[in-house]
Amino acid sequence: MQSYVTVIIPVYNNLKTLKKCVNSVLSQTYSNLEIILVDDGSNDSSENLCDKYCEADSRISVFHTGNEGVASARNLGIKEAKGKYIAFIDADDHIDPEYIEKLVSEIEKENCVMAMCNAYDVRDDDFSERIFSKSGKCSVKEFLEDTFYCRAEGGTCWGKIYRTADIKYMFRSYNYCEDAFFVVEYLLGCKGYVSIIPERLYYYVRREDSITGAKKIPDLADALYASEGIRDLCIDKFPKFAKCANAFLVNNAFFVYLNSCHDQGPEGERLREKASDVVRKYRLRTLLSHKTTFKTKMACRISFVSYGLLSYLYGKIC
Repeated sequence: MQSYVTVIIPVYNNLKTLKKCVNSVLSQTYSNLEIILVDDGSNDSSENLCDKYCEADSRISVFHTGNEGVASARNLGIKEAKGKYIAFIDADDHIDPEYIEKLVSEIEKENCVMAMCNAYDVRDDDFSERIFSKSGKCSVKEFLEDTFYCRAEGGTCWGKIYRTADIKYMFRSYNYCEDAFFVVEYLLGCKGYVSIIPERLYYYVRREDSITGAKKIPDLADALYASEGIRDLCIDKFPKFAKCANAFLVNNAFFVYLNSCHDQGPEGERLREKASDVVRKYRLRTLLSHKTTFKTKMACRISFVSYGLLSYLYGKIC
């Protein structure tokens, strides 16, 4: 008999994409689903579309809230979830028909704490492959170290399936990097293995007006605060990850500095100063670690010379 899976979809003004997203879930080859739509105070009629889906399919439930943010919406979904497993899907995105079936098969076959797949980045009509990590089974420790050192991209909450009973911590109330914090806390509380299947089964749709597309100063600040929070958590409770959590913080400080350069106002200047303070504080120990990636080591070296040069090279490469 199929295990019960809860799919949680936070919705905020996603009228243009919601139908494709929900239909991709309804079309799954895996049928034993509970689908929770959390309308986070939408005002573009996507809230009405949620209600119509609820009326049309008994597997769908809808919760309407004020605009409290994506973290709060996902947390409500977790509290209401009845499934043995939980999957998160963003309302901008959609999934392959075999997404749930293959992830459930993997997590049960390998008896692991989390299973994940690779993805496609979708921008307009262009598709590009997004490889998160090397395929296969690895320990939680190895997966976290690869994520912290940016040898793998493990910090998205989507593209994965989780054991509901192992979710001990909710999403933190950040607008950016909240999913990385969730994945890290989930895995820090688990013992066992993570399994990565090579197929690209998730379609991540990039919109310029989304949080990740717009890169607004308050959202970038959240990325830095969340990264600091992850480092502090590791130092306080999981010291064996403290060194690699420093590297994660430095990488995100570079990201925040370089992506805030479009804002030359006082808010942007203050954020860049904070990010550069973080880099100055931790770059040497990050540079000296043999596990740090070549890209991060180069960024650390260039930062000793000139942030202007670093910004120039970042613009050329990225």
